[in-house]
Amino acid sequence: MLLIYLCNRSPRCDYIFDLIFKEEFGIEYRVTTDITEFEACKEEKINYSDSKIPNDFFIKKSSLLFENEIKKQEIKVVQKKGTKVLFPNDNDDLGFDIFSGIFFMVSRYEEYLPFTPDQFGRFKADDSVAFKNDFLHLPVVNIWINIFKDALEKMFPSLQLKSSVFNAIPTYDIDVAYKYRGRNFIRTTGSVLKDILSFKIKNIQERINVLQNKQKDPWDTYEDLMKVILENNFNCIIFFLVADKSIHDRNLNYQNDVMKKLVEKIISFSATGIHPSFYSSSFPEKILIEKKRLEKLSGKKITKSRQHYLKFILPDTYNALLAAGITEDYSMGFSQMQGFRSGTCKPFYFYDLKNEKTTELKIFPVTFMESTVMNNSVNADEAYQKIRSLLEEVKKVNGTFISLWHNHTISETAEYQEWKNVHDKMIQKLVNSLR
Repeated sequence: MLLIYLCNRSPRCDYIFDLIFKEEFGIEYRVTTDITEFEACKEEKINYSDSKIPNDFFIKKSSLLFENEIKKQEIKVVQKKGTKVLFPNDNDDLGFDIFSGIFFMVSRYEEYLPFTPDQFGRFKADDSVAFKNDFLHLPVVNIWINIFKDALEKMFPSLQLKSSVFNAIPTYDIDVAYKYRGRNFIRTTGSVLKDILSFKIKNIQERINVLQNKQKDPWDTYEDLMKVILENNFNCIIFFLVADKSIHDRNLNYQNDVMKKLVEKIISFSATGIHPSFYSSSFPEKILIEKKRLEKLSGKKITKSRQHYLKFILPDTYNALLAAGITEDYSMGFSQMQGFRSGTCKPFYFYDLKNEKTTELKIFPVTFMESTVMNNSVNADEAYQKIRSLLEEVKKVNGTFISLWHNHTISETAEYQEWKNVHDKMIQKLVNSLR
């Protein structure tokens, strides 16, 4: 068992030690604040304090993990060990305070501080320390952990630290299940009038053909998706938006028979989750209401979630998810830019910084979202190269590559055909990577 010396314990230290030693390295550890006990220990030991002790692995502590308030931090970023690091030191065995660095990133500490939100009330990617210091594209937390692992194994050859395995989880959001199907008479009539005024005659004929069952709905991509998932044995998750209609929530009515049949079809080949509505971050009671709707439709307990528009407020939204019985969230990514919002490509437990406690909500960071590149006018070829680049970074640290697509963007319509091609190439790349 690894022994760790601290001058005093804190919930933040306990959280980070569990994340690194138990979850990542697969070993038990014990903490002591007794310097005499620590000095007498002849086994593997880590000293996390202000000064070195003979025969220890020394990491010079910063103050972050021993504070019980949220305040602006002076974050210094330097190049060490071949990567960017936070909280650098010059006189310890690692060269930086890895515990504080990881905590700052995975707790999303900077998002608890005052910030200027984007048009939808979200923390902006270009306000992040990662973007400002040009490491948003790197899973730095996992890189740091690997540096730490190598250093520990070199000093303590008898330590047996586990290694992780690369994984991939394709995920899909169903914001609007069908382009034409499932609307009531009033909504259909309104859409037809809009097409007439916009001179979209092709849409009118296409709608008529779909509603008369002469043609498949353009956004009905579910048979192809089922084939891809089953043939490649992917652990896939599909998230349903079952909100009350609003300007940002344009899903089909959840009571519609078309939606009921679709949910029944999806649960036959994929895990499902709730896609809490745009306004659920402002009115968290909506999360439980919408979750119960999906549970009624599916006949299954729903424990997975991803916020619509990736819109959440820390810690309120995550605590509302927990209160609703959600145990896994897949919202941790920036909608404005690709990369690693929390600095990691591996699941981790949410730490409620406001209440200083570890929770049971497991966060699964998003690596790539198709609408991000589409909204930034990135063409399909460039988008695929971005996927390859991100995938390589995840593979280097044996992380989990989580992609986010929507049912309509993998359709064979003229508007999205090139994006479907990117999706299909990504799927083949993931298959090859998992072999």
